[in-house]
Amino acid sequence: MRHFIRLALGASLLAACSSSSSDSGNDAGSGSPDSGGTTAEGGTTNDGGTTNDGGTTNDGATANDTGTTGDSSAPSEGGTSAAFRAIALPGNGERVTGVYCSDAHTCVVVTELFGDAGHIYSSDGTTITATLVTGDDAYAAMFGTLGSISFLGVSSVGGKVVARAIGAENAFVSATGSVTSAASWTGIEGVTNTTDFGLNSQFGFGTNGTRWTLVSAGRIWEATSAPGPTTTWTNVYSPQAVPPIPADIDAQRTSDPTLCDTDPTVSISPDLDQATYVAADDSLIVAPAGAVNQDGDDTAGVCISLDGGHTFHHAEFTGVALGAGPVGVTCTSSSHCVAYGGLKSTASSAYVYVSTNASMGATSTWTKATTPTLPDDTQLRAVAFAPDGKTGWLVGSTSANGSLLFTTTDGGATWADATTTISALTQDNPLHSVYALDATHVWIGGENDTLVASGN
Repeated sequence: MRHFIRLALGASLLAACSSSSSDSGNDAGSGSPDSGGTTAEGGTTNDGGTTNDGGTTNDGATANDTGTTGDSSAPSEGGTSAAFRAIALPGNGERVTGVYCSDAHTCVVVTELFGDAGHIYSSDGTTITATLVTGDDAYAAMFGTLGSISFLGVSSVGGKVVARAIGAENAFVSATGSVTSAASWTGIEGVTNTTDFGLNSQFGFGTNGTRWTLVSAGRIWEATSAPGPTTTWTNVYSPQAVPPIPADIDAQRTSDPTLCDTDPTVSISPDLDQATYVAADDSLIVAPAGAVNQDGDDTAGVCISLDGGHTFHHAEFTGVALGAGPVGVTCTSSSHCVAYGGLKSTASSAYVYVSTNASMGATSTWTKATTPTLPDDTQLRAVAFAPDGKTGWLVGSTSANGSLLFTTTDGGATWADATTTISALTQDNPLHSVYALDATHVWIGGENDTLVASGN
C-alpha cells in the first residue's frame, strides 16, 4: 500500500502515549495495535501516520530453513570469558541504545529517554565519567526541532564517530578527536533542504568518500558532500511513496522480479538500533522485509543493496510467514550477516538467519540458526560480534525472564543461552543493545539505566 504523507510527531508530544518497554506498532492497514503496546516509538514516525513494524524486502534467493531449536540453558563456553559488571548511569531511567569504544577505557554510551532528553556519556569502562551531550530543548533547537531529542546507536563513519538522532532526521551529531571530550562533539543541521525532513529517526550512515547515504524511516537519502548546513540530500529510494521513488519501480520489477518494493527500515516501539544495516563504507545495505505493518509486497526475508540504496534485491526466508519478517540485521563483512525476528504478539516470530554470501544479493543464501527454545513472546533486539566474526552475543527479552542473552562461537550458526551470567546485574530489564570491542570487552544495554560490561 503506497502512502501519501509522512507524519512527524515530536517525542516530547508523545510521551504520554507510549512505554519504552513496548515493542509493537499499529498495523498500517487496520490501525489495530500489535499487542506489545502503543504505537509511539520515541519520536519516529512512519509513512501514513502509523508505526511501521517491519523491515524491507527479499532478494529472490531461497533461504535454507534447516535450523532447529533446542532446549539449552547452559551458558556458552564462547562469548566472553570475563565476568560482567554493572555500570551505573545517572539515574534518569534511560534506555541504553549503543556503545562505541576507541579502546577498552575510552568509550561513549548513547541513550534514549522517551519524551525527554537522551544523552551521550563518556566512560572509562568501569564508570560513567561525564555527560558529553544532553539532547534537551535548547540542543534540539539547533535542528529546528521543538522538544528534546534522543540517540539511537553510535558508530564510526567517514572519519567521525556519529550518534544517530531520534526526533531530528536532519541532525548530524558527531565527534572528531577524543570521543570522551565534550569539545569533540558537534551538532549541526546537516541539510539545506530541511523541509524534506521530519522528526524521524536515523538508522544508519555510510560513505564511500564521494557519496554519503542516510537511512531514515522508510527512506534512503544520498548526498555528494558530508552532512553540513550546505548539504543537499536526494531521496533515492522509497518505493511505497506516492509517487514512488524510483518512479519506474513497477516497470523495473516487471523486468527483474527479484527487485524489492518495500520501504526500508523497521519501525516498532521503541526504535531498534539495527533496523537496517549500512556498511560504514556504503558498500552494502541490508534491510529486513515482510514484517508486520510494513509497506510493500515482499515476503519475509531481507532486501540487499550494493549501490548505495538505489536498488534492492530480495532474499526470502523460507518458512517465515508474511508479517513475521525480521526486525533487525547486522553484518561483520560484505558476506557475513545475521538477521533476527521477534515480536511479543506473534507466535514463532523469534528466529535467527545467517548468511555467508550476503553480497551476492538475489542469489545469496540464508540459513536458519539453531537456538535454545524460544517462548512465543521472545523479542530479539540486537546482535554483535567480536572482530573475528565468530564470537557473538544476541540480546533481547521475554516476559517470563526479562533479560535474554545468547552467545555463539561459530558466527551465529548455533546459539547457547547465557542469560544467567548477567540476570542478577540487569535485574531482568529488557535488553536492547550490545557492542563488542573484542572477545573480552563486551557492553550490553537495556531499559531503566541498564548497562553491563565485561573485561577490565
